[in-house]
Amino acid sequence: MIDGDNMSSLAVRLRDALSFGWNFDPAEDNFAAWRERIRERVRAALDVESITPAQASVVREWNEDGCRGQELQLRFSNGETTGAYLLRPDNDVPTPAALLLHDHGSFFSIGKEKLIRRPGETAEIAADIDHWTAKLYGGRHVGNELALRGYTVLCADTLGWGSRKGNGYEAQQALAANLMQFGVSYASVILREDMEALALLCRLPGIDARRVASFGYSMGGSRAWQLAALSGDVKACVAGGWMGTLQGLMQSGNNQLRGQSAFTMLHPEIAGKLDYPHFAGLAAPKPALVFSGAEDRHFPKATALAAHEQMHAIWAAADAARSIETRLWQGAAHAFPIDQQDHAMDWLARVM
Repeated sequence: MIDGDNMSSLAVRLRDALSFGWNFDPAEDNFAAWRERIRERVRAALDVESITPAQASVVREWNEDGCRGQELQLRFSNGETTGAYLLRPDNDVPTPAALLLHDHGSFFSIGKEKLIRRPGETAEIAADIDHWTAKLYGGRHVGNELALRGYTVLCADTLGWGSRKGNGYEAQQALAANLMQFGVSYASVILREDMEALALLCRLPGIDARRVASFGYSMGGSRAWQLAALSGDVKACVAGGWMGTLQGLMQSGNNQLRGQSAFTMLHPEIAGKLDYPHFAGLAAPKPALVFSGAEDRHFPKATALAAHEQMHAIWAAADAARSIETRLWQGAAHAFPIDQQDHAMDWLARVM
């Protein structure tokens, strides 16, 4: 039988019988040994065991509001190229840095521009920027604000957005299926490219590599905690708008049941072996801020709280209970407004 959410009875049985053999078990596992063992399994499964920094060439430069900006073209080890923006304070002091991971939003015309704004955008792109930042980010550009607070920030277009935009919402499943024909998942392409962009950022002149964060919301939030889990370059993580248990997400009406956008955040290689909060738990004992809105329809309160509870148990096992903060913003839906941004940036300043 197939229900209205396209869940077959087989899928329901699989969901209800999940055991996650790679999850952390505090009664059985030593945390450090578990983290080392499972991190290596995940890196191997997702083909991110060896990472080389992306190559960058400068397309144009600008100065504005006491910051220096560069439009870059990045080349990844898989042969792909993408557009990126780099923004840094206009000084010669080593700075902390943040790799910014843009959201999905089913809004594909812009990617990096969702988080960093430069002068001189075309009228069409400027209108899309204004629309999207008002809808999701309270009208603020997160990257520009972080640069004003002393961070160097980098944000690149993910496959399917901005300079790499595809053929719209309905074409996402085709993009994912065409990669899967070769044994490659869409989400693993995104992850590898994020890790290579991160490696580039950490090695730029003027970066304090001891103070580098991953920072994102929605799809960007899931990318942020994945980087923290798998890369030693990340020292702290801000991940908003994407955390729950798989069982809690695979329920009627949830966005994960629709396919399409889910492919960008779905790793078939480890599916059913490691639940989302345990994947994120590979980041422990690093400082991590994980949050969403209590009224977020994509991540219902019960599943978000269940995931948060499991994450706190993992950080406690890592002797780092005070290093993780989880939060449900009361009355908030799926958005990252200015008060939440200020909380996240103040938290990041404290832990960095």
